[in-house]
Amino acid sequence: MFGSGDATRLAAGLLTAALFGAAIAWPNAGTRVVERAGELAADTLSRAEGAPMAERLCAIGEPAFSGPFANIDDVLSVSPLGGVTAPGEILPAPYIRINTRSGDKPFERRMTNALAPAKADIVAIERRILRDPYGRALGPSWTVHFRSCEKISFYYDRLDQIDPDLLARVGGLRAFTEVGSPDHLAIKSTLRVNTGDVIGSSDGFDVGLHDLDATPAPMARPERYRTDSFARAEVFDVAPDLLASINLDTARARCAIDYLPRDLKDNWANKLGDSWGIRRAKGENACRAALVDTPGTAQGAWFTDAAHNAATTKVSAIALSPDAIDPERLIFALHGKLTSLTASLLYPAKTMGAETNSEIPTDFLSFTKGDGRINVPFAEINDHSPYCYQRLRSNFIGPLMNGVILLQRQESKNGQELLKIEARGDVTSCIDLEEPWSFTGNETVFYR
Repeated sequence: MFGSGDATRLAAGLLTAALFGAAIAWPNAGTRVVERAGELAADTLSRAEGAPMAERLCAIGEPAFSGPFANIDDVLSVSPLGGVTAPGEILPAPYIRINTRSGDKPFERRMTNALAPAKADIVAIERRILRDPYGRALGPSWTVHFRSCEKISFYYDRLDQIDPDLLARVGGLRAFTEVGSPDHLAIKSTLRVNTGDVIGSSDGFDVGLHDLDATPAPMARPERYRTDSFARAEVFDVAPDLLASINLDTARARCAIDYLPRDLKDNWANKLGDSWGIRRAKGENACRAALVDTPGTAQGAWFTDAAHNAATTKVSAIALSPDAIDPERLIFALHGKLTSLTASLLYPAKTMGAETNSEIPTDFLSFTKGDGRINVPFAEINDHSPYCYQRLRSNFIGPLMNGVILLQRQESKNGQELLKIEARGDVTSCIDLEEPWSFTGNETVFYR
């Protein structure tokens, strides 16, 4: 019998022979033609014989995706997360967030199906139980990891529900493995999905893409973002290959919209803006889904302890960055990590006398660019001089801070780069600070 596999092998052989013939006819192009012959023949065989998509060559000159992430009529906006994390997320977060339109009730988001944007393999599925500050379960959150070809991996995060058929095909929750605790389960997968297949549903979800052929983004301390799957496997008693399948190559994160076909890309790019569709993303490269960690400057992620690394599952860092929507506006994403930033500095009328910042309802402080040593963009701070920031606003529309923030890059005795930050309530503008600017002993030290 002459089966389909034999036919495929014959086709691969004929293709190879044809390309070798071309190499003979045009000897100046011979080396690359021979290399391409081998690549195409191997790819033809791998696709026909059911090899993983990770072994398939990416199509040259074609977009990685062929379909949308969801029904665009359900989408209000797409937020470029940039390098600034939201509270509770691992830093950095160079991906995009799909925000759905209003639901049937006030302040409710519309549920939409998350669709496979390409033919791909689901290589892993994770389920996390989200909890409020008091430990009460808020419900599950699903993450699905895909591989569409040799160089492209992507994932959907914060799905409210997983498609029941997909869950059944991997053996149900009983087949999952605990990763550190019962609140985090994961499983490896070889499920094949096609463009348009329903992956799950949510009232908004994140999309992350990693182009393994892209030049890694520069980072001040890239080792902090690398996860050793084998080391973590020893700690969590989990198979290393499972952990490897859910680890992210953050340095090669790229904007997923840029990998859509042209007829879809423009429509999705027009959705770029804030989470409620009020502010439209400004400037060039409006997606801005890339790292902002800038070596040799104050811009980027700074950690609250010298040993923090990617194995940590809780945020213990801050971010100093341009706003992902409007790069003319700068952000201190402090997440309550600054002990000197008390509630009385932000809400004096309501919290006068408060001495802690544990209940400050703010995610970040924002400000506009300035001149000289005042309100200097973080990417321009490349020396060890002190800098001052004033007219800082809680989030974007909250009250103005009743004080200033003093910042200075320094170097420890062992050569480690440090960042000292202190909120000062004894003055309301930087020009009122006594010269030379210095800390009072209430500063917080952060580490690269």
